[in-house]
Amino acid sequence: MSKLGRYLISAAIGLTLSLALAGSASAGGLRHTVVAGDTLSGISSVYAVAVDALAQLNNIPNPNLIFPGQLLEIPGLAADQEEPSQDRGDTVYEIQPGDTLSAISLRFNVSVAALQSANGLTNADFIVVGQRLVIPSPQPGLLFDMPTVRPSSPEVEAIIDDLSAAEGIDANLVRALAWVESGWRQSAVSPTGALGVMQLMPDTTIWLENDVFHYELNEDASVYDNVKAGVRLLRILLDSTGDVDLALASYYQGQGPTLNGVLYDDTRSYVRTVRALKDRFWP
Repeated sequence: MSKLGRYLISAAIGLTLSLALAGSASAGGLRHTVVAGDTLSGISSVYAVAVDALAQLNNIPNPNLIFPGQLLEIPGLAADQEEPSQDRGDTVYEIQPGDTLSAISLRFNVSVAALQSANGLTNADFIVVGQRLVIPSPQPGLLFDMPTVRPSSPEVEAIIDDLSAAEGIDANLVRALAWVESGWRQSAVSPTGALGVMQLMPDTTIWLENDVFHYELNEDASVYDNVKAGVRLLRILLDSTGDVDLALASYYQGQGPTLNGVLYDDTRSYVRTVRALKDRFWP
């Protein structure tokens, strides 16, 4: 969640939540299976390709008419893509069976976004065994110095545990995110008006109340409601991005710029900080 006025999540999520990603690797590149609620413009925004290019490649005469079950070729995402350029100091890694871009990013201490940028990858979920990736040099820097003692708040942690389990999210990831956001303080208020343990922006809470929960939350006074809203938001971001680092980035800066490949320097620091805090105290 951005403390710098960049929070565009309400509009961005409204645009992308109807799109269910169902990409699959093929010999020629990536395919997307259309599901109910998909639109060609929504698919084009997620894969960062033009609507016209999608329509032309798939012989779609009417871009407003696609059908569930329809298999779409995604232009420009071929498996036999060109070897990435390598700068001095960078290393090259060959993708192994079972690898994911997130796992590679953790192994080499670089962000998923940095890997994507260095290798021209528009879809973090599409990598191929045997593909060679340039690993850029790690970018040091965290939002704050790591605590020397493991944070502890039995009440807050019990709430995080219960609500994370309900959403199927790693409670330790939520612990780290919430600590970076507020130090687990319900009284925390950011300069831009973000509130509580999960530092929810008022517009985001209104969207969650109206479009997700369909009832009002007491997020400004209730730790439970605040964490409930934040965890549900994180679940939504994990589902729509398919990647932990991108979900964290979206939580901080908004999903619009994240899906468009824009990651601010403070966003990269935010993701690194959440990851580092989790790895240190709740691995």
